[in-house]
Amino acid sequence: MGTFALTRVFLIALAAFGAIARADGANETSGGRPRQTCASIEPVAPFDLESYTSREWYVLQQSTTWYQPKRNLFCVRANYTLVSDTEIEIWNTANRGGVDGAPTSSRMRLRGVVEDPSDPAKILVGPKFLPKRLYGPYWVVATDTTPGTPEFAAKGYTWAIITGGPLTRLKSDGSCEPSGGFWLFHRDPLASEEVIDEMRSKAQSLGIDTSVLLPVAQAGCTYPR
Repeated sequence: MGTFALTRVFLIALAAFGAIARADGANETSGGRPRQTCASIEPVAPFDLESYTSREWYVLQQSTTWYQPKRNLFCVRANYTLVSDTEIEIWNTANRGGVDGAPTSSRMRLRGVVEDPSDPAKILVGPKFLPKRLYGPYWVVATDTTPGTPEFAAKGYTWAIITGGPLTRLKSDGSCEPSGGFWLFHRDPLASEEVIDEMRSKAQSLGIDTSVLLPVAQAGCTYPR
């Protein structure tokens, strides 16, 4: 896809997400009656961005997005390179249709920007050729360890829960979905079901609707280098 076409698709999608967020985040029903609102979630703090980007991540489960439909949920991996305290180079890879399917991405890298160095788990992500104001939110909202603890000193981060910003889509059970996406990351692409259950339980405790999560096939994958 050419640069112009990719830019147009990206802008249309951002506009659509904004409309969804405004509609789903409303505090009243059409009849004017108050309704339940989504839980407030925040990026984790403290957060060690250098440790987080030190090794690649694999997606165990995720919601679908406009750029990552169900057919592309094979061998999904994220590589991060810390360029500076406020900038990250991002290379996402996945296959289409199966673990042996065609790669869905080229060698194009995305750009991550930390607007507030005191809040490094709150990141904006988008193509390098677009201005930062058009980037989408990427929030690390839960991790298995906390910087400054003996556990973190021993192993760093093993898993992380990522949302595409705040919770906006209210469900009938009171849980909510972030309009920009939802991912369960792990350092091990073949992490156990017990670990996945732990992560899902943590997400549910934050008020996130885990029914939108789909499994990502990782067994038998070969990842590009």
